[in-house]
Amino acid sequence: MSVVIDRRAALASFGVGAAVSALSGCVSSTAAKRIPDAQGKLYVTSWFGGAIHVVDLARGEAVRTIPVGVHNHNVFLSPDKKAAWVANNNNGTVSVIDTSKDSVIATISVGVGPRHTYFSPDGAIAYVTLEFENAIAEVDVATHAVRRKLAVGHMPHFPIVVGDRLYVTNFGGASVAVIDRASGSMAGHIPTGIGPLGAGATRDGRFVLVACHNANEVAVIDVAAGKLDGVVKTDAGPVQVTVTPDQQSAYVANDGAGTVQKIDLASRKVISTIPIGSTAGSHGVAFSTAHGLLFITNTGRGTVSAIDMVRDEIVGEYAVGPAPEGIAVLPQSA
Repeated sequence: MSVVIDRRAALASFGVGAAVSALSGCVSSTAAKRIPDAQGKLYVTSWFGGAIHVVDLARGEAVRTIPVGVHNHNVFLSPDKKAAWVANNNNGTVSVIDTSKDSVIATISVGVGPRHTYFSPDGAIAYVTLEFENAIAEVDVATHAVRRKLAVGHMPHFPIVVGDRLYVTNFGGASVAVIDRASGSMAGHIPTGIGPLGAGATRDGRFVLVACHNANEVAVIDVAAGKLDGVVKTDAGPVQVTVTPDQQSAYVANDGAGTVQKIDLASRKVISTIPIGSTAGSHGVAFSTAHGLLFITNTGRGTVSAIDMVRDEIVGEYAVGPAPEGIAVLPQSA
């Protein structure tokens, strides 16, 4: 049975206040804290702000904004790090940002309700979920043309490439669609908990992890077997789960509880819980491998938290735009 839940209604319970706070400059007193030796920059979306906020990690603050589309939900870097693709949910477009100049160089019409983007390993194809078309737009990166649209499940949210297949979470359908990338045909659906949103995968391609927002759990999918291999219970409202660079753990952001939790992948147990705030709306996850840092967007208070992954402690917080959801880290050397 398909389940439809409007996350915008939930967002409104804390997002409007966040928008007012962020626009007026009223943020946490830790917002301007600089982290020693941190380099590179963050790209952070703003659901209500119509812009990407760029945080200079060396300065410890947002230094510029890049106008994009309405209700920009996610930002994702191309494999070569030369472009950041921003999904503008209410515009039906993707804004392409040149990361060397921090300016929009193209706006691509993709379809109704784009949410997330994911690239093929060679960077030639971008896959964009179309929430209100129940489809994926397959985009030629060189030409910016939509090559075809692939049918998936109800309210697709997050796509992820594992080998020759594409895995797509269906928020309204409590499943993950599995698509053959070459043919574009549906290989099957894997049932999950209610409200699957963000996903991550182990580098060896053995497992796909899915944050099931309304089931308060992370589903673990065995790729070879093509079925659910277990679940890990979390705090309320998991939104995004991402495997750490060392492949030993995964972090899950829980917007319902305002926490971030670390899952040990070997035992499949939560081994650490990092409280950010009951109204923080912890959402997006990104890593800075060189600095051992985890970055979390806080939709409810217009900030990004920086977490030391050795101590699992918050070491800084940056003020950004209203209702940040997506985040990407560009290393200094990129």
